[in-house]
Amino acid sequence: MQALEGITVLDFCRNAPGMFCTTVLADLGADVLMIERPMDEARSAYEKIAAGIDGPEAERRHASFNALQRNKRSIALNLKEPEAQNIFHSLAETADVVVEGFRPGVMDRLGAGYEKVRSINPRAVYCSVSGYGQDGPYSQMAGHDINYISFAGALGLIGPENGRPAIPLNLIADYAGGGLCGAVGILAALMAREKTGQGQCVDIAMSEGVLYMLSGLISDVLGRGVSAERGGNRLNGGAPYYNVYRTKDDKYFSIAAIEPWFWENLCRALDLEDLLPHQEAAGAKKAEVEQALADAFLTRTRDEWFETLKDSNISVGKVYSLEEALDDPHARERGMVLEIEAPEISEGKVRQVATSIHLSENPGQVRHLGSVTGQHTSEVLNQLGFDSDAVADLLHRQVVQ
Repeated sequence: MQALEGITVLDFCRNAPGMFCTTVLADLGADVLMIERPMDEARSAYEKIAAGIDGPEAERRHASFNALQRNKRSIALNLKEPEAQNIFHSLAETADVVVEGFRPGVMDRLGAGYEKVRSINPRAVYCSVSGYGQDGPYSQMAGHDINYISFAGALGLIGPENGRPAIPLNLIADYAGGGLCGAVGILAALMAREKTGQGQCVDIAMSEGVLYMLSGLISDVLGRGVSAERGGNRLNGGAPYYNVYRTKDDKYFSIAAIEPWFWENLCRALDLEDLLPHQEAAGAKKAEVEQALADAFLTRTRDEWFETLKDSNISVGKVYSLEEALDDPHARERGMVLEIEAPEISEGKVRQVATSIHLSENPGQVRHLGSVTGQHTSEVLNQLGFDSDAVADLLHRQVVQ
């Protein structure tokens, strides 16, 4: 048995934040049904070009390799049609969770907003993942990860001290502030339901998720009036002992010798004992320390330095490409790369990243690979009591796909 077995989720998400949220739930055993839009010709052409899909076989292959679609079924409903809304309402009657990622108001216009779902099923947990939340002056603004981390103050802290902010991947707001915070909020609401018998709305604003993750730095601002600066904090490039250095093979190596004993071990391992008193050097001396470390790391390759330092009680790491990260022996031994049977595509197997949530008794797993749009429409309608003629009629009239 999986931890969330028996929990049903209706997934209205179209982008990474909400899709990652429901992937976390699905990997832990929830039955996730994607409520997708029917693919009209224009949208189908756009999305297939964007994803590099050319033909049904490529679409099937894309879905099979897409970890954000695994463990999920798909039904396509044209929610502009009252009949399609009624189908959703039937699904909502027994759903435990509804997750959506639109701007506030969109789901209400589709007959699928929180108040409507609550009137149908008061036990349902309804999670909205948006950029700025369900209210407030920015709630209707368009946005992406870079905008959310801008407003939260995170982007201004990333990058060199005298340069412009460095744009990270969309992991901070989209995946962490949105997806992970959404999953945590849903699980908390499900736990609360065990005590109250009632569902509730989970309002996740990605920009606020980033603020929340900055809680340590914000505590310094609010409590001591001390603000971090780009490239000036010891954890964002302001310290030689917590930094990245180029190696002989033109790769990079990370060190994090924050604790004095780590710093001592590092200096001795690099034959730079003269730097021992200067861990917290400033000004010209800091530049001198950084240069000495830079010169030292240029004398060996990245992998040679790792073999030299990994057992010396020093916080170190090889800066990997994604391909290298997947092939690392530690990741392999921990089971972070899965090989899954995929008889429906020519390769016969796919590789995907595993869940990072390791449960000893109810581990997450991939039960099935991703679904193409509308793959389970007939199956779901049959479960709702529609006979084959009624399903064929709805498909013909494009109420469903």
